[in-house]
Amino acid sequence: RIEFLAMGYERQSYEYGRIAELERIALKERIGELGEVVVSATRTTRSVADLPMPVQVVSRKQIEATGGMRLSEVLSEQTGLQVVADHGNGLQMQGLSSDYILILLDGEPMIGRTAGTFDLDRLSTAQIERIEILRGPSSAIYGSEAMAGVINIITKKSSLPFSASMDTRHRSFGTWDLTAEAGGNTNGWHISGLLNRFSTQGFDLTPEIPGNTQTPFTAYTAQLRTSKKWGNRLEAGMNTRLYAEESSDVMQANRGSTPELLTMLGQRNELNLQPSLSYRPHDFLAIHMRAMTNRFSTVMQNNWESDQSLFDNQEFEQWFHRTEMQADYQMNKNHLLSLGLGHQWETVEATRYEGKNRFDMMYAFMQHQWSPGNRWQVVTGLRADRHTTFGNRISPKLSAQYSWSDALSVQASVGAGFKTPDFRQMLLNFNNAAAGYFVFGSLLAQEGLSRLSASGQIAQVLIPTEQIGALNAETSRSVNLGTRWLPHPRLLANVNLFYNSIDNLIEAAPVARLITGQNAFSYFNIARVQTRGAEFDVRYRYSSGWEFSAGYAWLDTEDQDVVARIEAGELFKRNAQNRTVRVTSADYGGLFNRSRHSGNIKATWTSPQKDWNVSLRGIYRGPFGFGDINGNLILDDDREYAPGIFNLNLRLSKQLPNGIEAELGAFNLLEQVTIYQPNNPGRTFFAGLRIPFHELTKSQNNN
Repeated sequence: RIEFLAMGYERQSYEYGRIAELERIALKERIGELGEVVVSATRTTRSVADLPMPVQVVSRKQIEATGGMRLSEVLSEQTGLQVVADHGNGLQMQGLSSDYILILLDGEPMIGRTAGTFDLDRLSTAQIERIEILRGPSSAIYGSEAMAGVINIITKKSSLPFSASMDTRHRSFGTWDLTAEAGGNTNGWHISGLLNRFSTQGFDLTPEIPGNTQTPFTAYTAQLRTSKKWGNRLEAGMNTRLYAEESSDVMQANRGSTPELLTMLGQRNELNLQPSLSYRPHDFLAIHMRAMTNRFSTVMQNNWESDQSLFDNQEFEQWFHRTEMQADYQMNKNHLLSLGLGHQWETVEATRYEGKNRFDMMYAFMQHQWSPGNRWQVVTGLRADRHTTFGNRISPKLSAQYSWSDALSVQASVGAGFKTPDFRQMLLNFNNAAAGYFVFGSLLAQEGLSRLSASGQIAQVLIPTEQIGALNAETSRSVNLGTRWLPHPRLLANVNLFYNSIDNLIEAAPVARLITGQNAFSYFNIARVQTRGAEFDVRYRYSSGWEFSAGYAWLDTEDQDVVARIEAGELFKRNAQNRTVRVTSADYGGLFNRSRHSGNIKATWTSPQKDWNVSLRGIYRGPFGFGDINGNLILDDDREYAPGIFNLNLRLSKQLPNGIEAELGAFNLLEQVTIYQPNNPGRTFFAGLRIPFHELTKSQNNN
């Protein structure tokens, strides 16, 4: 028998004697992303079907089907991921917030977080070829900030000798997205360039209050990706990305006892440089050298609108540099050993921080990929980090997959993760003059409280200053257990169960009450958190044109310190009769801003000629706690829940014979709006046009 295999397609097997009778052999495309190649999971090229860990790939085709202009709009439609408004559009994964999710651009970490949140709207979908979503702790190969998982954004790389295109897209609320792309690939050289301009007038869910819910802003992205190959042995590359954003809005504050308007002007700038070199001295050995340099800066200036005098000015600048070498040694067909060594440093200088601060870290990692038989895939990993401030960390991980057949496999992974405190948690020195509260980093709290006490501003000390000081790194333990089942060539089901336990979770808490009634805050290792849940995805290809999918995620979270206090009878609340009663375990709703239930349902249709495409998606986020109402600082009252919301999104596209593509669509057709989800403006319409100049030239030459 002769077997035919190709990445992304179902295998076909024929008896040798029949081969001559066949005019051609056509392989059927494999459903789902089982055939997709993934880099982020093991830092080596592996297909999803061979990975013993929960991995999802969002292809370029799926990205376009959402009609999304920014990364947040694509990720919000994926099962188990929640995009939440918190200092920008941040991400939750497995119940853990944006602080614990590592964002990679072509395999290298991105910086620039506000209060721990990486704003996903900084990334345009125009530059993205595919997105790799790795769930579960990945500190064994990526280190800090990868406790919940990794999002790896792979940018476009031209495969044609020459290509050039322009995209124009318009959306409600005065939103425009303009993109120009060009690229080439010939004689071992590759070059791809992109320019993107995004602008929006914002929207306002509370017109009775001055200022917009979404601040109007304009952003520019420029990206250049180049590489050169010399045979199959040597390749060098350089990726460069520039991002610039300007925003403006108004807000109201008290000037003395009189409310007045403030004009707010903001800037965000970013530079990414990623040189790389790959050398394969032998067929069984590959050496990769990578470096990256990131600079991220912000400026926010607030002036009184009446006379333009300065109210507040804040500046922030962050540099991050990493150099790394990795060697992949193919010991034999069943064993692949990867060894890595690297160094990184990070500096931050800001108006609200004391001086210029720097962290350095050395690290080494080892990974072994083993195939003990046709049915088993085993990946073990270990990483050692040496941090200048937080000492040594060891992060192990073990993953395994057993395949009963080509149609059914089971995956299990256990791992540990860690996250070092950031500069904000240690060195922030912030006074909100408009609201009247203070926030001190843990290393500055004693000095800050002494200063407030000397000036007579403290009414009561809530936590003794000797209990405030250096923070410990947060640590986690995690288990993921899943299965991939293909009961029919047209039907694919994925299930993943997860459990995460985090110790030394860093939170802000009041340390003193001021004479104004406001508080002074600082940061502590005070919480022990658990998250657990299940994620289920099913995809069915009804025919060559129709495909349906559905996803559901169940999540349960808890602060174990709160649970212990409830069990000890130490927490109370006011009931409907305004009487004080003890909080019970049934009252406790877990962590704020987490939905216990979420899901999606999608249907896509492609015409037989592949020129028409229709995508209809329903996205559900269940009720979640938005804040404390009864004053006991936990989620335990029905009034503390925001209502669930169901978004119905539609996109239609038509491709003309000359390659021009037009699109129409809408988000939130049912006009589901709540103030508790300020990143959801309501019903939004959009239209777009893509013009591929290389296709037009080809069409004219053929005519």
